[in-house]
Amino acid sequence: MLKPPISRLGGKSKLRKTIIEMIPEHICYVELFFGAGWVYFGKEASKVEVINDIDRELINLFKMIKYHAPEIERMLEYEFSGRDMFEEYKNYNIEYLTEINRAVRFLYLITQSFGSKGDHYGYGTNTKPKPQIFYKNVLSDLKERLRNTYVENLSFENIIDKYDREYTFFFADPPYLGTTGYEHEFGEKEHLLLRDKLSNLKGNFLLTINDHEITREWYKDFNIKEVEVSYSVSKEQKARKKYGELIITNY
Repeated sequence: MLKPPISRLGGKSKLRKTIIEMIPEHICYVELFFGAGWVYFGKEASKVEVINDIDRELINLFKMIKYHAPEIERMLEYEFSGRDMFEEYKNYNIEYLTEINRAVRFLYLITQSFGSKGDHYGYGTNTKPKPQIFYKNVLSDLKERLRNTYVENLSFENIIDKYDREYTFFFADPPYLGTTGYEHEFGEKEHLLLRDKLSNLKGNFLLTINDHEITREWYKDFNIKEVEVSYSVSKEQKARKKYGELIITNY
């Protein structure tokens, strides 16, 4: 299993083994909300693979890793974790940056920020800075994994329309109902559109979402598996607790 170069809010690091074991046979594998890509980087490669996210900077990062991983590593090799450097990257005007420079900036901000949100510099008294992006050859395996993958930056409904076949498997990990902290709005309207699109698939899907009476009602006609996962971006140990999640499938 490969480890993604970044973390994201709601990432599937703790659930990916369970999810991977539940993936049915397929030819085309599609992730609708890529995020950090824990499931994609953990599973065996499919014949055809598609990763998609509406976050332009996130997708640019993986596109640049696919085509220019050595240059990203070269640019970061002599960097270090520092508050001034973090603020400098944060205040860049990305419109004047190349795609490679944008990827370097995004990678630095996400890995060196509190909660991987990219907005506040992360520090600690019992943890080291995340140094993985400052080492050479850490992106090489990811580059090989991405080599035969389609990298998309479209809305989830457009991706479903383009790639849905009877041999396609969709993994959907949308922003959870009622949660905040995401750059792009994803409310009840978007959740219901996703539900309707998944309900009419030719292929199969696996959806992960928070355990809520509303989400249970939305997906009552599908197979529902209950799981518990520990999540927290708090520095306080007492704030770390288990949350109920649902794994929903149409197979």
